[in-house]
Formats: sequence, C-alpha cells, structure tokens
Amino acid sequence: MRNIFLHKNFFIGFGGCIVCFILGYAFPPFFLVAKFLIAIFLLLVLVDIWRLYRIRHFITATREVPQLLSLSDGDTVIYQVNNASSNSLEIEFYDEQPSQFQQREAIGLFTIKSGQEQQFNFDIRPYDRGEYHFGAMHLYTTMAPLFLTQRRITIPQEFMCKVIPSIKQMKKHELEVFSKTASLSGIRKIRAVGQNDEFEHIRPYVQGDNIKSINWKATSRANSLMVDHYQDSRQQEVYCILDKGRSMKMPFDGMTLLDYSINSILSLSNIILKKYDYAGLVSFSENIGTTLKATAKKGQLERISSALYNETTTFKESNFELLLHFTRHVLSRRSIWLFYTNFETTHDLNRQLPYLRLMAKRHLVVVILFTNTTLHHTSNMECETKSDIYLKTFAERAMIEKQRIKEELIRNGIQAILTEPKKLSVNVINKYLEIKARRLR
Repeated sequence: MRNIFLHKNFFIGFGGCIVCFILGYAFPPFFLVAKFLIAIFLLLVLVDIWRLYRIRHFITATREVPQLLSLSDGDTVIYQVNNASSNSLEIEFYDEQPSQFQQREAIGLFTIKSGQEQQFNFDIRPYDRGEYHFGAMHLYTTMAPLFLTQRRITIPQEFMCKVIPSIKQMKKHELEVFSKTASLSGIRKIRAVGQNDEFEHIRPYVQGDNIKSINWKATSRANSLMVDHYQDSRQQEVYCILDKGRSMKMPFDGMTLLDYSINSILSLSNIILKKYDYAGLVSFSENIGTTLKATAKKGQLERISSALYNETTTFKESNFELLLHFTRHVLSRRSIWLFYTNFETTHDLNRQLPYLRLMAKRHLVVVILFTNTTLHHTSNMECETKSDIYLKTFAERAMIEKQRIKEELIRNGIQAILTEPKKLSVNVINKYLEIKARRLR
C-alpha cells in the first residue's frame, strides 16, 4: 500500500460524506442514509485500489536519450507510454533526471485511453561536461471513471550518457567556414595577401601565369614552357593553449569561461585540420596538464575531444613561468599559439606580461580575452538612484580596463582578441583565417 496515494477527488467525496454525517445528527431520519453513503464511498475506494493493482503489468514506458550530448546545445529526450489495459488512465509522469538538470517537477500530465500509446518530448540543455545519470521513471496513475486514488508505478531504466564538447557547434562552424554564405554567420572571407609560397608541382604554362614562375630547367627538358605551381602554406603547427586557472572559473549564462573555451578549441581544431595544418593542445594551471603534440594524423580530433572532456578549472593561480620553461623544451619549433586566458585588471596582466613577451619571441601568440556582457548592459542602463550611478561608473571603468589590457598586449607585440563568450568561436576562427591569409608566422 506504500505506492497508493489519495487523489484530490477522494477529498471531495470524503468531504461530502462528512457533510452527510453531520446532517444525520441534525436530522435523525437522514442518519441511515449518511451511513449508507459513507459505506458506498469506502467500498468504491477499495474497488479503485484493487483495479489499480491489477494494471501494473499493462503499463510500460520507455525513454530515448542520445548516447552523447553536446555541451550547451539543446537536445530532446523522447518518452513513450503504452496502456495495454482495458481502462482509460490519467497519468502524471516523473523522471529521475540527472542532478545537473535540477528537474523536480512532473514532465508530463496526460490521459491515455485503452490500447493507445502516448509520446511526448522533453527538451534538455546540459551546461556541464561529464557523466549524466538517468534513473527510474515514476507514473502516478489514476483510473477512470472513479479517479479516487493514485498508484505510483515505478519503471526502472537506469541510463548514463556523456556530455562532451559541442560536436554540433563544431560541424556548424565547419559548414560556415567552407560555405559561400559564410559572411552571413559572421565568418569573414579574407583575401590572401601576396603569392602562394609552398611548392606543389611543375605544370605546363598557360596564358595568364606569372612569367616569374617559369622553370627554365624543366622548360629545356620538355621543349615547352613549364612553370612552378605553388599553393598556400600548409602544415603549420597551431596550438591551443588553455588556461585552467581561477580566472577561467567565471560563469556566463550557465557556463564557465573554460567551457566556452573548450567548445571553441574543438571547433577551431577541426578547421585547422581541414586547412591541412597541424593541431595541438596544451593545458595548464599551477601545473602542466594535457599536452598533445601538433599533428594532422588520423584520430587527432578525437584525441583533442577526449582530452578536453576531462579538463576542469582550479581555484589556484596559473603558473605562466612554468608554461614558458615547459614549452621551450617541448615546443621548440615556431608555431601559432591561440592562448585562451583572461585578465581582469592591468595588474594581473603586468605580472604575466614578461612571460608572454618571451613566448611571443619564439611563437606567434594570440591572447584571447573575454568581455563581461553584464558590464556592457550595466554601462548602458538608465540611472535613477545613487546606487545605479555607482554601478554604471564601475561597469564603464571595468570595460575601459579590459580595452587597456588588449592595447597593452598589442603594444608589446602580442596579438589579442577581446570577445564576448558567445561569439568566441567565430572570432577565434576569423583570427586564424586572417593569420593564414596574411601568411603570418
């Protein structure tokens, strides 16, 4: 009986019985009628409970969840309930969803007739990487026509899925970069500067070829004009350097800066490999974390995705000096660094600037900073009180401070991007394409 609960209709009926019982005391001839009604009501309750116990094996439910979910991307869980009993049922549906969703309310309330099935969807959006555990489904069932009691039918269906860096965003950005309508989604088409600089093969001269590219030795052997054909430089090493320190713990719209960076790194690494460059990854905080040597070998994108899945932030300050000494020995070849970090004040920058300058002497370093969108909204608000004035002034000063940090990096020969978290991937991809187009090394 522990799975039996009283429906709201029970209290309505029971209240009517109490009224009849009170009237029975006031009007003795009505007392027998009141006792008879109470007995009938209790009998109906027992019948309703008995009928509910009979249908346990006639009710089934299933849940369909993708094996892999993408971080910050919406997805759908599909539920299906079948009623093989001979009665119409009213069902209040609860699901033991992962604790990360904090879902405690009913996700479905419907009536299902005999021999029919009910299918409905529930939208989810994960904001944390890791394992998500689904538990049992609970169906609080009430049977027509009495609707006096409820029975909880529990259907065990434990399931675990993983939330990984966003594959959906990665594929979306790939389509945007290589489509003719890329500009509509924010991806800039940047005209390449100068000549192609990597030799590919020798071919016959055709009208319009640059005469400076004529290969005279090949021409003499073939007895016809032959030219050297060049292509865009390939096989550059591009590293995503991920800061996992406390500055990356800051949340925006449900996700930390680290999670935004992880989604961006996966999208960018895919573009790097599609552009025939080498993609690598280094993460650090107080210690060196993941190190993946830049390569274009098969499975590199999967290795980067697996490494990013396990990255977490710490509350300790990142050790830029350790990163400098480590990379001097491990990353000796000049490469492009896309450095995901964040500085809130010029004081924070000045402590790390000497190390960044030394890194920039050996590599092409692009430091990626985040702008606080909340401060932007606050700086544009209408002031009505003194507190509003203080808040607006503070927000404006903080935004100016961020701009100064970017300018200071550029002044020291370090390229920088200042971007909103939601526009991170597009802005970083644009920067990489700009570096490729201008043949910066």
